[in-house]
Amino acid sequence: GHCTVMAGKDETWDRIASEGARTVPGRENGGNCDIKNLSRGSILYLPVFVSGANLSMGDMHFSQGDGEVSFCGAIEMSGFLELKCTVIKGGMKLLPAVGPSPLCVNPIFELGPLEPRYSEWLVFEGISVDEKGRQHYLDATLAYKRAVLNAIKYLANFGYTEEQVYLLLSCCPCEGRISGIVDVPNAVATLAIPMAIFDRDVRPKAGSVLEALAQGISVTKVGRDVAHESESEVPPAPFDPRIDYDHAC
Repeated sequence: GHCTVMAGKDETWDRIASEGARTVPGRENGGNCDIKNLSRGSILYLPVFVSGANLSMGDMHFSQGDGEVSFCGAIEMSGFLELKCTVIKGGMKLLPAVGPSPLCVNPIFELGPLEPRYSEWLVFEGISVDEKGRQHYLDATLAYKRAVLNAIKYLANFGYTEEQVYLLLSCCPCEGRISGIVDVPNAVATLAIPMAIFDRDVRPKAGSVLEALAQGISVTKVGRDVAHESESEVPPAPFDPRIDYDHAC
Protein backbone atom coordinates (compact mmCIF):
# COMPACT_ATOMS: atom_id res chain seq x y z
CA GLY A 1 0.00 0.00 0.00
CA HIS A 2 0.90 3.68 0.08
CA CYS A 3 2.50 3.44 3.54
CA THR A 4 4.93 0.75 2.41
CA VAL A 5 5.92 2.74 -0.67
CA MET A 6 6.55 5.99 1.22
CA ALA A 7 8.01 4.79 4.53
CA GLY A 8 11.74 5.53 4.88
CA LYS A 9 11.94 7.33 1.53
CA ASP A 10 10.55 10.77 2.37
CA GLU A 11 11.74 12.60 5.49
CA THR A 12 8.67 14.85 5.70
CA TRP A 13 6.32 11.90 5.22
CA ASP A 14 8.11 9.91 7.95
CA ARG A 15 7.89 12.81 10.40
CA ILE A 16 4.18 13.34 9.80
CA ALA A 17 3.50 9.59 9.95
CA SER A 18 5.26 9.32 13.31
CA GLU A 19 3.54 12.34 14.89
CA GLY A 20 0.18 12.66 13.15
CA ALA A 21 -3.05 11.72 14.90
CA ARG A 22 -4.62 8.67 13.29
CA THR A 23 -8.11 9.16 11.89
CA VAL A 24 -9.34 5.59 12.40
CA PRO A 25 -10.45 5.85 16.08
CA GLY A 26 -12.53 8.39 17.91
CA ARG A 27 -10.18 10.80 19.64
CA GLU A 28 -9.77 14.18 21.36
CA ASN A 29 -10.55 16.25 18.28
CA GLY A 30 -13.51 14.10 17.24
CA GLY A 31 -12.04 11.49 14.96
CA ASN A 32 -13.98 8.51 13.66
CA CYS A 33 -16.44 8.33 16.53
CA ASP A 34 -19.29 6.42 14.78
CA ILE A 35 -21.88 7.52 17.35
CA LYS A 36 -25.37 6.42 16.31
CA ASN A 37 -27.09 9.42 17.93
CA LEU A 38 -24.85 11.98 16.21
CA SER A 39 -27.28 12.56 13.39
CA ARG A 40 -29.47 15.14 11.67
CA GLY A 41 -30.11 18.21 13.79
CA SER A 42 -27.30 17.52 16.27
CA ILE A 43 -25.06 20.27 17.59
CA LEU A 44 -21.42 19.25 17.98
CA TYR A 45 -18.84 21.12 20.05
CA LEU A 46 -15.37 20.14 18.85
CA PRO A 47 -12.12 21.12 20.58
CA VAL A 48 -9.75 23.16 18.40
CA PHE A 49 -6.10 22.55 19.22
CA VAL A 50 -4.23 24.59 16.60
CA SER A 51 -4.61 27.99 15.03
CA GLY A 52 -6.10 27.78 11.54
CA ALA A 53 -7.43 24.25 12.08
CA ASN A 54 -9.39 22.64 9.26
CA LEU A 55 -12.63 20.66 9.49
CA SER A 56 -13.58 17.57 7.51
CA MET A 57 -16.57 15.25 7.74
CA GLY A 58 -17.43 11.87 6.27
CA ASP A 59 -18.27 8.19 6.84
CA MET A 60 -22.05 8.63 6.74
CA HIS A 61 -24.25 5.76 7.94
CA PHE A 62 -27.84 5.17 6.87
CA SER A 63 -28.40 3.05 9.96
CA GLN A 64 -26.20 1.75 12.76
CA GLY A 65 -26.46 -0.02 16.10
CA ASP A 66 -24.60 1.16 19.18
CA GLY A 67 -21.02 -0.04 18.97
CA GLU A 68 -21.18 -1.08 15.29
CA VAL A 69 -20.14 -4.44 16.70
CA SER A 70 -19.16 -6.21 13.47
CA PHE A 71 -16.65 -3.44 12.61
CA CYS A 72 -17.98 -2.40 9.19
CA GLY A 73 -21.51 -3.52 9.95
CA ALA A 74 -23.37 -0.22 9.65
CA ILE A 75 -25.19 0.53 6.41
CA GLU A 76 -22.73 2.86 4.68
CA MET A 77 -24.02 5.56 2.36
CA SER A 78 -22.97 8.46 0.20
CA GLY A 79 -24.49 11.84 0.87
CA PHE A 80 -24.17 15.56 1.36
CA LEU A 81 -23.76 17.32 4.68
CA GLU A 82 -25.17 20.78 5.26
CA LEU A 83 -23.86 22.43 8.42
CA LYS A 84 -23.22 25.77 10.05
CA CYS A 85 -19.92 26.42 11.82
CA THR A 86 -19.31 28.91 14.64
CA VAL A 87 -16.06 29.52 16.52
CA ILE A 88 -16.40 30.06 20.29
CA LYS A 89 -13.38 32.19 21.14
CA GLY A 90 -11.64 30.80 24.23
CA GLY A 91 -14.14 27.95 24.32
CA MET A 92 -11.48 25.39 25.17
CA LYS A 93 -11.60 26.71 28.75
CA LEU A 94 -15.14 25.32 29.02
CA LEU A 95 -14.05 21.76 28.27
CA PRO A 96 -12.90 19.78 31.33
CA ALA A 97 -9.35 18.48 30.96
CA VAL A 98 -9.05 15.02 32.48
CA GLY A 99 -5.46 13.87 32.17
CA PRO A 100 -1.85 15.03 32.34
CA SER A 101 -2.29 17.76 29.72
CA PRO A 102 -4.77 20.61 29.13
CA LEU A 103 -5.27 18.97 25.75
CA CYS A 104 -6.87 15.90 27.36
CA VAL A 105 -10.42 16.94 26.44
CA ASN A 106 -13.21 15.45 24.34
CA PRO A 107 -16.10 16.70 22.20
CA ILE A 108 -19.62 17.39 23.51
CA PHE A 109 -22.78 17.20 21.43
CA GLU A 110 -26.52 17.81 21.67
CA LEU A 111 -28.94 15.21 20.31
CA GLY A 112 -30.94 16.09 17.24
CA PRO A 113 -34.74 15.67 17.08
CA LEU A 114 -34.74 12.98 14.37
CA GLU A 115 -33.76 9.76 16.16
CA PRO A 116 -35.41 6.38 15.55
CA ARG A 117 -38.34 6.04 17.97
CA TYR A 118 -39.51 2.66 19.26
CA SER A 119 -41.73 1.76 22.22
CA GLU A 120 -41.03 -1.97 22.76
CA TRP A 121 -37.56 -3.39 23.38
CA LEU A 122 -36.06 -6.77 24.19
CA VAL A 123 -33.05 -6.13 26.43
CA PHE A 124 -30.11 -8.53 26.81
CA GLU A 125 -27.80 -8.30 29.81
CA GLY A 126 -24.10 -9.10 29.89
CA ILE A 127 -21.63 -9.22 32.77
CA SER A 128 -17.83 -9.19 32.89
CA VAL A 129 -17.44 -12.99 32.92
CA ASP A 130 -15.91 -14.46 29.77
CA GLU A 131 -16.95 -17.55 27.81
CA LYS A 132 -14.61 -19.73 29.89
CA GLY A 133 -16.21 -18.63 33.15
CA ARG A 134 -13.37 -16.32 34.19
CA GLN A 135 -14.33 -13.13 35.95
CA HIS A 136 -12.77 -9.82 34.85
CA TYR A 137 -13.01 -7.02 37.40
CA LEU A 138 -15.40 -4.28 36.15
CA ASP A 139 -14.53 -4.94 32.48
CA ALA A 140 -17.30 -3.02 30.71
CA THR A 141 -16.02 -3.98 27.26
CA LEU A 142 -16.35 -7.67 28.08
CA ALA A 143 -19.78 -7.08 29.62
CA TYR A 144 -21.00 -5.47 26.39
CA LYS A 145 -19.48 -8.30 24.35
CA ARG A 146 -21.40 -10.80 26.48
CA ALA A 147 -24.65 -8.87 26.02
CA VAL A 148 -24.12 -8.99 22.25
CA LEU A 149 -23.25 -12.70 22.29
CA ASN A 150 -26.32 -13.44 24.42
CA ALA A 151 -28.48 -11.61 21.88
CA ILE A 152 -26.89 -13.46 18.95
CA LYS A 153 -27.33 -16.91 20.52
CA TYR A 154 -30.90 -16.17 21.56
CA LEU A 155 -32.14 -14.71 18.26
CA ALA A 156 -30.54 -17.59 16.35
CA ASN A 157 -33.41 -19.70 17.76
CA PHE A 158 -35.89 -17.81 15.59
CA GLY A 159 -34.80 -18.76 12.10
CA TYR A 160 -31.66 -16.67 11.67
CA THR A 161 -28.06 -17.74 11.42
CA GLU A 162 -25.71 -16.33 14.05
CA GLU A 163 -23.89 -14.46 11.28
CA GLN A 164 -27.13 -12.79 10.22
CA VAL A 165 -27.86 -11.66 13.77
CA TYR A 166 -24.29 -10.40 14.17
CA LEU A 167 -24.68 -8.17 11.11
CA LEU A 168 -28.19 -7.14 12.17
CA LEU A 169 -26.94 -5.85 15.53
CA SER A 170 -24.43 -3.64 13.71
CA CYS A 171 -26.95 -1.96 11.44
CA CYS A 172 -30.27 -1.90 13.32
CA PRO A 173 -30.87 0.99 15.79
CA CYS A 174 -30.20 -1.09 18.90
CA GLU A 175 -29.32 0.74 22.13
CA GLY A 176 -26.19 -0.21 24.10
CA ARG A 177 -25.76 0.84 27.71
CA ILE A 178 -23.19 0.64 30.46
CA SER A 179 -25.85 -0.24 33.00
CA GLY A 180 -23.83 -0.96 36.12
CA ILE A 181 -20.26 -0.28 37.28
CA VAL A 182 -21.04 0.12 40.97
CA ASP A 183 -21.59 -3.44 42.22
CA VAL A 184 -18.13 -4.98 42.18
CA PRO A 185 -16.71 -7.19 40.79
CA ASN A 186 -19.03 -7.39 37.75
CA ALA A 187 -19.66 -4.62 35.26
CA VAL A 188 -23.12 -4.89 33.69
CA ALA A 189 -23.91 -3.86 30.11
CA THR A 190 -27.21 -4.12 28.26
CA LEU A 191 -28.23 -4.27 24.62
CA ALA A 192 -31.80 -3.23 23.81
CA ILE A 193 -33.23 -4.35 20.47
CA PRO A 194 -36.47 -2.83 19.10
CA MET A 195 -38.96 -5.66 18.63
CA ALA A 196 -40.73 -3.84 15.79
CA ILE A 197 -37.88 -4.68 13.38
CA PHE A 198 -38.82 -8.39 13.41
CA ASP A 199 -41.60 -10.03 11.42
CA ARG A 200 -42.29 -12.45 14.28
CA ASP A 201 -42.63 -12.34 18.06
CA VAL A 202 -39.16 -12.99 19.49
CA ARG A 203 -40.08 -12.73 23.17
CA PRO A 204 -39.48 -15.78 25.41
CA LYS A 205 -42.74 -17.74 25.59
CA ALA A 206 -44.25 -21.16 25.15
CA GLY A 207 -44.77 -22.18 21.56
CA SER A 208 -43.26 -23.90 18.54
CA VAL A 209 -39.74 -22.56 19.05
CA LEU A 210 -39.53 -23.76 22.65
CA GLU A 211 -41.12 -27.10 21.76
CA ALA A 212 -38.55 -27.70 19.01
CA LEU A 213 -35.65 -26.81 21.28
CA ALA A 214 -36.98 -29.09 24.04
CA GLN A 215 -36.90 -31.97 21.53
CA GLY A 216 -33.35 -31.15 20.49
CA ILE A 217 -34.43 -29.94 17.06
CA SER A 218 -32.48 -27.12 15.47
CA VAL A 219 -34.75 -24.38 14.24
CA THR A 220 -34.77 -24.28 10.45
CA LYS A 221 -32.76 -21.40 9.09
CA VAL A 222 -34.42 -19.06 6.63
CA GLY A 223 -32.98 -16.95 3.83
CA ARG A 224 -29.75 -17.65 1.98
CA ASP A 225 -28.08 -21.05 2.19
CA VAL A 226 -24.96 -19.67 3.88
CA ALA A 227 -23.43 -23.07 4.62
CA HIS A 228 -23.72 -24.17 1.00
CA GLU A 229 -22.31 -20.92 -0.34
CA SER A 230 -19.29 -21.07 1.95
CA GLU A 231 -18.31 -24.44 0.47
CA SER A 232 -18.05 -23.12 -3.07
CA GLU A 233 -14.78 -24.21 -4.69
CA VAL A 234 -14.71 -21.22 -7.07
CA PRO A 235 -14.88 -17.74 -5.53
CA PRO A 236 -17.59 -15.51 -6.96
CA ALA A 237 -16.37 -13.25 -9.76
CA PRO A 238 -17.15 -9.56 -9.27
CA PHE A 239 -19.28 -8.04 -11.99
CA ASP A 240 -20.36 -4.45 -12.37
CA PRO A 241 -21.01 -3.22 -15.93
CA ARG A 242 -19.68 0.23 -14.97
CA ILE A 243 -16.19 -1.10 -14.19
CA ASP A 244 -13.47 -2.08 -16.65
CA TYR A 245 -11.91 -4.91 -14.61
CA ASP A 246 -9.05 -5.38 -17.06
CA HIS A 247 -7.74 -1.89 -16.32
CA ALA A 248 -9.05 -1.30 -12.82
CA CYS A 249 -6.47 -0.64 -10.10
